[in-house]
Amino acid sequence: MASTGGGFLLGFGLCLLLMSLVLVNFVTSVYGELSEYKNEISMLYDITHSPGYQDVINALNALSNVAPSIRDALCNPLISWMSLCGYGEELTKTISKAANYMIGLQRASEELYYTYVTMPMAIESLWIMALVGLAMIGAGTALIIRARRKERKMIKIR
Repeated sequence: MASTGGGFLLGFGLCLLLMSLVLVNFVTSVYGELSEYKNEISMLYDITHSPGYQDVINALNALSNVAPSIRDALCNPLISWMSLCGYGEELTKTISKAANYMIGLQRASEELYYTYVTMPMAIESLWIMALVGLAMIGAGTALIIRARRKERKMIKIR
């Protein structure tokens, strides 16, 4: 039984060690690349989470609610000779798209910023997992050796 448990610890520890080392390598390379843009990432996050940016999003959302009325007014038959109906259609589409793009940019900058901020903790956690994998390998090896010694003693006794 100790041999089976030791084999499990050895195998799982080796798997954990290898996977954590591969992930440390990957995360470290990504973090190195993102570190070159640290100031830009912070600036983008600060801009997209500023009160002014949120005010623009709110204004575009409010305007997108009013845009169909503006479109209807521009498409009124009384002023059809001005050929403004096409502009009303474009205004309706463009305003809602602009608000959605700004919200998407805000979310993307938030994800990028928090990913960058949490990467050092992820690297530390992966190193700890590698150490746990090493400890599991050591414990599994010790269990296997102990089980083999017990087997030899039992064989000698018989």
